[in-house]
Amino acid sequence: MARGRRVRIATGIYQDAHGYAVVWPEHGQPKEKRFPADAPLDRLKKWRARTIGQLADVAAVARGGSFVRDVVTFLKTRRSRPSFKADRAHLRPWVHRFPHRSRWAIDRDDVQMAVAAWEADGYSPRELRHRVRILRQLYHALDGSRAPTPCDDVSLPRVPRTRPISVSAALVREVALTLRAHEMDGIGRLRTAKTRARYLVLATTGQRPAQVKRAQPIDVDLERRIWFVRPAKGDAGAIVYLNDDMVAAWTLFAAAQAWGRYDGRSFVKTLRRCGWPKGVRPYNLRHTVGLTLSELGVDLGDIQAHMGHVSPETTRIYVPGVLARLKDASQKLDGRIPAAALAVPCPSAMSPTGRKAKAVDFVRQFEGRSKRASARLGRGPTNKSA
Repeated sequence: MARGRRVRIATGIYQDAHGYAVVWPEHGQPKEKRFPADAPLDRLKKWRARTIGQLADVAAVARGGSFVRDVVTFLKTRRSRPSFKADRAHLRPWVHRFPHRSRWAIDRDDVQMAVAAWEADGYSPRELRHRVRILRQLYHALDGSRAPTPCDDVSLPRVPRTRPISVSAALVREVALTLRAHEMDGIGRLRTAKTRARYLVLATTGQRPAQVKRAQPIDVDLERRIWFVRPAKGDAGAIVYLNDDMVAAWTLFAAAQAWGRYDGRSFVKTLRRCGWPKGVRPYNLRHTVGLTLSELGVDLGDIQAHMGHVSPETTRIYVPGVLARLKDASQKLDGRIPAAALAVPCPSAMSPTGRKAKAVDFVRQFEGRSKRASARLGRGPTNKSA
């Protein structure tokens, strides 16, 4: 029998021609219970709140009753992933903050206060975003991808836009040779060989680490010297023509069987032990390639195609302009100011003794001019009166 049009009168409570319907979520699915038309509204609200609370208590008991146990359960499902160590590190601060809390008792205010406290302690916006991201993934993994989480609508600090940083070719060669020396020593030889191969592919092609992780043997055609770069970060992918250095890097990559995902944290630690500077990300190898292409006078559109950017505005973030053209424009402005005006003063002329002598000479000249002017003014009226 049709109940007619339904009208919402409170959160989760609807009225139609035959009474009330109370709706609540259970395991990600909506549930509904009917009540007669003479049922008080306050009673319906209390019934709904009590039902949701009982479901939360039952779920908490079924899942171990503590946030710490839920974290352990979640990490067991991600143990085979390359990002397992990073995920565990990002979840550890949450465990320290909520050691005796139930996962169902953590709300948005708790997460917002935690973010504010960590921000005051000096943690970077990027680190805070990673912590909130992995906490949201924990809730979605245990409750469903559409389940609400306490991370929803949390205000996060914005990651500041950093300028592109270029590293020198000498540094790239030095790190590569150090990696090769460690590989020849036999300590962690296979792992070091994979790290060197991945590093050289990044350094020669300028593509993203995510795209190197997604690369498959079918994507690299060494005979035709083409790498079909898979999409990443919302772009449509790219096609990179491989020069001699790139072919050698990919040959080493295939020989080391470096295909597949790898742990970025371990990759960075290995590079730092081999001379990579602290505070500079290996991602800056991508910036270096973009800036080098710009210095060589490559057109901005060609740089965009090589880097795989969807918009040229994104390319301008990494490459502010074609540096070869900017250099030519700057040289055309050269010579407008005389060299004498740009000359650095002699050190003796800038010494305190020289400045004091000039000041004394100026005062004496001023006093002499003042005396002569006063004498002229004194003689003027005398002559007129005579």
